[in-house]
Amino acid sequence: MKSNITLTPIPTAFVFADQPLDWSIKLWGEGKEEFSADDWRKFYKNAMSSNYSSWNSSGVDQEHLFMAIREKDGKSEVVASIAICDFDDFEEFRQYKPWIAAFIVREDLRGSGIGSQVLKLAEEKAIEYGITKIYLWTEGEREFYGKRGYQFLDQLSKPGRIIDLMYKDLAR
Repeated sequence: MKSNITLTPIPTAFVFADQPLDWSIKLWGEGKEEFSADDWRKFYKNAMSSNYSSWNSSGVDQEHLFMAIREKDGKSEVVASIAICDFDDFEEFRQYKPWIAAFIVREDLRGSGIGSQVLKLAEEKAIEYGITKIYLWTEGEREFYGKRGYQFLDQLSKPGRIIDLMYKDLAR
């Protein structure tokens, strides 16, 4: 039986936000020059005041953060989070926008197909906003995104890291 997953804007699902914030800090929040644990907290706080009813293609600092909520056995639980943003952490990639960002799946659910469902829901939300092309960057998950229609665009080398820039044409 397929579970029912919905994307809910963080202001409506704030009660669930601490879990994916903790997952994000654990996975990405320390030891990266682009962001710290405090940056993650600021991102979540800023996303609380975003206008989720629309997307301004000329806008700046739009941070639409969604909690992926699953209804299972009569209970709601957060299984992932994902954002649509109009900026990037890497100066080298700032000419591209908008972005899929802050995408994380609960650790025990990785590989279960939930990530694919959540990514598809975020793409549908982007299309609702009138977005026709979306970008993301990844470290080590190029194959995952490639299988879901993302195309490789560029690569950035950082000390001990390779960052792949990818995009997807949503207008197809």
